[in-house]
Amino acid sequence: MIPDPRLIVVGPGAMGCLHAALLTGAGFRVALLDHRPERAQLLNRRGIEVTVPGEATRSYSVPTTTDPHSLPPADLLLIFTKAYDLAEALGHASPLISPQTVVLTLQNGLGNYELLAQRVSPARVLAGSTSSGATLTAPGEILVAAIGETLIGSPAGDRALAAEVVEIFQQAHLPASLADNVDTVLWRKVLINAALNPLGALTRRHNGELLALPPLRDLLGRVAAETHAVALALGLPLEDLDPLAAVEEVCQNTAGNQCSMLQDVLAGRRTEIQQINGEIVRRGQAVEANVTLNEALVALVEGLL
Repeated sequence: MIPDPRLIVVGPGAMGCLHAALLTGAGFRVALLDHRPERAQLLNRRGIEVTVPGEATRSYSVPTTTDPHSLPPADLLLIFTKAYDLAEALGHASPLISPQTVVLTLQNGLGNYELLAQRVSPARVLAGSTSSGATLTAPGEILVAAIGETLIGSPAGDRALAAEVVEIFQQAHLPASLADNVDTVLWRKVLINAALNPLGALTRRHNGELLALPPLRDLLGRVAAETHAVALALGLPLEDLDPLAAVEEVCQNTAGNQCSMLQDVLAGRRTEIQQINGEIVRRGQAVEANVTLNEALVALVEGLL
């Protein structure tokens, strides 16, 4: 990647705005691509406000557009849309993707980097997960619950390319590390999301509250264990992972945060239940693994809207 890379963030939700703001604050050339003209105008007028509890709110000016033709191609394209919007977002952002563009997805769920690799060179695709937590309190207004570690890797095995992006994150004071096995990272994340997100959405409780009630804590563990068993049946090297401990750690570190699925339900938006639990069900059924709890959560969450 060239020095002084041009970064374009696709999707100005909570995580997209948070990363665009912090990367801008670190001195990188950053732009946001939106699909809503009124929101893009608001972000251009007011900027992005990031609030960390106990600290002063900081404002960042990030150029935002709905017209990809108004920007030169990106050196690094960061995808933060909802997983179900990925195909449409890629179509919208296609003028920004050159043969040299690196495309990174940190989206929830499974199947995202595989879709990217169908649209751009697989060698230029990176994927990973972040344990940061943030809530969008209004367009461009971000309440940070935690700045956690981001793990980034190359499905094609290009460690040097992934390491360049890790360095960019680190320069923006975003803790980041290189992931040797992207699929393992994604399954660790989906195991957590498959338990935390549906239960948070169904009970309307913050992440930390899910641990405070013994029946909910027990159910978190059972869902995580079922997902863990699916991952093992698929051959993922996750034998040493304690499913409940993994979920508990994230709930504790983002105790005051509303999970993204709860935010979606409260706003009347479509959820990512199919990209998270639905994918676990489909992949689990393919290897005849038990997916009873994940199936039930899909039905319950889809019944909310």
